[in-house]
Amino acid sequence: MEQARHAILVAGLVLLAVLNLVTLIRAVLGPRFTDRVMAVNVVNTLVIAMICVISVLQGEDFLVDVALIYALLSFLSVVVLSRMVMTREQKKTHRGQQERGKGGTEIG
Repeated sequence: MEQARHAILVAGLVLLAVLNLVTLIRAVLGPRFTDRVMAVNVVNTLVIAMICVISVLQGEDFLVDVALIYALLSFLSVVVLSRMVMTREQKKTHRGQQERGKGGTEIG
């Protein structure tokens, strides 16, 4: 029974590693910045799951604490990156409105 549990956990780790690799490829190839941010968020989530599975395999409870701290840092990084994207889009919109305003005042 213990061997079956161990085999299932190792198979889960291998599956998570493969998914992590595919998501990393998506992060590199992603056509837009937002796709890359989402891919990094998924990578972080998969790493957290891997840490938890390793914690069960090793029987070490402190690894769950490490996973929780990693989750908090991951959340913070996504919030910061989202803020950067929103600020950049607002600047683009503001710049576009200013350029349209300048074009209208030159006539006449």
